[in-house]
Amino acid sequence: MNYLTELLAFYKWLETARLSPLLQAYWHLLMYYNNKAAVLGKDNIWYWPVRFNVPNTTLMAALGLKNRQALWTKRQTLIKTERITYTPDTGSRAGQYTLVPFDRGLAVISVESENRPGPTQVWTQSVTGAGYKAQPYINTVNNKQASIYYSNPDSGASLMGFNLLPKLTESEEAAVRALYPDNEVACFNALWDARERKKARG
Repeated sequence: MNYLTELLAFYKWLETARLSPLLQAYWHLLMYYNNKAAVLGKDNIWYWPVRFNVPNTTLMAALGLKNRQALWTKRQTLIKTERITYTPDTGSRAGQYTLVPFDRGLAVISVESENRPGPTQVWTQSVTGAGYKAQPYINTVNNKQASIYYSNPDSGASLMGFNLLPKLTESEEAAVRALYPDNEVACFNALWDARERKKARG
């Protein structure tokens, strides 16, 4: 599953769906905890687990809800809008959440992990571009592949199928940097703008 793709698709979905700010925050929290529960497979690839746990007390505190009944009501709304499924635990432990991805190109597989007993069901990309039409599309989880790109946007013309902006020549970059000798943030934004203009010119 791709964090950025799901976020963009979520806000596109909100253009026609009606979801209160509290329920939006609930969904974002679940995205965060699902991402945080990432599984490192024995193939050395990070995966989003299909099912994950978040304690009720953790969600109640984050959302400002005073009791489990209030949380249950909010959770039922997310279930009815088909954004999540939930399996309660028979004991006192937290139940299991499953986010319903917007990206329809995902499939469920089982992977072995060094730090988990037995196989774990995870999401994997099976059909690129078959999702909710939310771009850009970066195949990533946690701070994995995305960090490679965002920490070094000049690292190449393509990363995981995502078309990056063209690189500036040394003279083009030097000209921009000369305009902002003491402001790294403004310089970065100006360099980015220059690359976008270069791409637009073809």
